[in-house]
Amino acid sequence: MSSSEPELSIPLDYKILYSKRKTIELRFENANTLLIKAPKNTNPQSIANILSRKADWISKTRLKLSQRWPVPKMAADERILLLDEWRELEINPVGHKKISLSESGKIVISKDLAMQGAQVLIPFYRQITHHWVHHFADLYSSKWQLTYKSIRINSAKTRWGSCGANNTLNFSWRLAMTPLLSIEYVVAHELAHIKHHNHSKAFWQFLEQMMPHYKQGQTWLKENGNKLPQI
Repeated sequence: MSSSEPELSIPLDYKILYSKRKTIELRFENANTLLIKAPKNTNPQSIANILSRKADWISKTRLKLSQRWPVPKMAADERILLLDEWRELEINPVGHKKISLSESGKIVISKDLAMQGAQVLIPFYRQITHHWVHHFADLYSSKWQLTYKSIRINSAKTRWGSCGANNTLNFSWRLAMTPLLSIEYVVAHELAHIKHHNHSKAFWQFLEQMMPHYKQGQTWLKENGNKLPQI
């Protein structure tokens, strides 16, 4: 820390990045490191004042990050989250281009793939999400006469799903880590938007007609969505 930086009374490490920007931005790199982006020649006291005003946000955000489940290291016998179950990871010395599930429910991956890190799980998660999203979409669209144009699996981090103006449905591959009940809820939710393009009382009433138990899947996402490993 240089003499030009403020003395901060926050119980975590921080980094200050000065640039030509016009405003001060706070962002966590991880649960223990806060990144402070500030305009050049910003008065150190100005930064300290913002940190003081944002103390509650800093505390709550740090708590959420500290509760997040760790990103897999792709080590043998490690547990990998799949459909709300922690599955054992089996590393096969023989090279395979795809990840698979064994008859016993283990996630099987080649040594070469495992060495590339947790990002190799993304195509596998996409495949799982694609399967279950289409399953529930076909089920609900047929029963409730809700016609959608297409389904896309994306990499969204802050939205589980969305329904476009042309009834294109989008879903995050991260749903593969959640329970089937939550996937069902998100699919029903987005399909309900085909009839109600808002979150009005009528929308929620229609969704409850479609899926009377939707709150169970919704509650899991609210309580655990922020804990998912950030792959």
